[in-house]
Amino acid sequence: MLPASAPDPISYLLVKVAARCNIDCSYCYWFRDGSVYDKPKLMKPTVLDMLLQRVEEQIRKYSLQNFDMLLHGGEPLLWGVDNFTLIAERCREITARTGCPIGLATTTNGVLIDEAWLDCFEKYDFSVTISIDGPDYIHDVHRRTFQGGPTHAAVERALRMVLARGLRVGVLAVCNPAHQPEEFVDYFTSQNLDAFDIMLPDATFEDRPASIGQFYRDLFDLWLERNRDARKVKIRTIEAMVAGLLGGESNSEAIGYGPIEVCTVLTDGGMEPLDVLRIAGEASTHTSYNLFQNSIEDIKGEPRWQAALSASLNLCEKCRDCKFMQACGGGYLPHRFSKQNGYDNPSAYCDDLYSTLTYMQSALEKLIYIGKPTGERINLAEAMTEVPGAEASASLTTPPA
Repeated sequence: MLPASAPDPISYLLVKVAARCNIDCSYCYWFRDGSVYDKPKLMKPTVLDMLLQRVEEQIRKYSLQNFDMLLHGGEPLLWGVDNFTLIAERCREITARTGCPIGLATTTNGVLIDEAWLDCFEKYDFSVTISIDGPDYIHDVHRRTFQGGPTHAAVERALRMVLARGLRVGVLAVCNPAHQPEEFVDYFTSQNLDAFDIMLPDATFEDRPASIGQFYRDLFDLWLERNRDARKVKIRTIEAMVAGLLGGESNSEAIGYGPIEVCTVLTDGGMEPLDVLRIAGEASTHTSYNLFQNSIEDIKGEPRWQAALSASLNLCEKCRDCKFMQACGGGYLPHRFSKQNGYDNPSAYCDDLYSTLTYMQSALEKLIYIGKPTGERINLAEAMTEVPGAEASASLTTPPA
């Protein structure tokens, strides 16, 4: 068993400034746990005051060189532009006192974005991520109003407004395997986006999710094709898988081996582990820790936070014995949950991830070239069939254009 310890001080918080939403997404993990309705709808000024006090304490105590907060929900923009302005101004004051920059980001459905929001994002350098599931006929299947109406037009309008301002924007979609990856990619590129993500749908073993393997194999092929010509695209989940297969580090918490160390702050100041773990059901992430009684660093001693960290590192036997252990990391921690075994499982998408990584590995072996001391260049697949050690002094190079 690996030690459930986090050596580095916490320098990132996921802050739930709103516990409600203004649209009704059928696949949302947050509202699968009814206990969210026990929390205040919005973060109150007293909680904000304590949050910022704890952030400054954390920065000073550990001499942090940077600190980041993701303002989240529900729908975070329900908190209001005045509160976003307030937290940004007060973070600047903390930076002036400590010398530590505080990065602010938000993930939103975009429906409420108007010129006042754009002014706030621009003035305070917010990093903004908008959730939009591609074209309207895909997006509006799952992301609807509480009256059952479509939301795509409002979200697309917001996306175009943000892009027109030249602001930093990320785009997140959720995979719908009933459609082709090209439908997503063509839509995003038509919006002048060359970087986005198409995430696995959140699910546990109890959900028996639909297969997504063919979707991601096709998405990988499309990513390769687009990056061989002038239409280059960056797709985070695909690039995280590629990085893992090549021995690098994933830039996504949803794929690749590594610790889950997220501290989530709730609207009442409560402190919990990774918010997506609520997918396991009623009060599955509840703790007794709160900013009013605990420092940020205290969360590391909380049993459920420790359990999440331990589960993220101590994989089940099937994953430990898998050749893709490092690249896959057992899949996203919330997707490993079952009522029978807790998190002691491979991902609910295990077969899909294995088949996708196998497919990608085979393709990459043909595309990565080895430069031998003789000057000869052969692809990695060929090199692996040679006498062991024959290419030991070779250098790894990229394939010809």
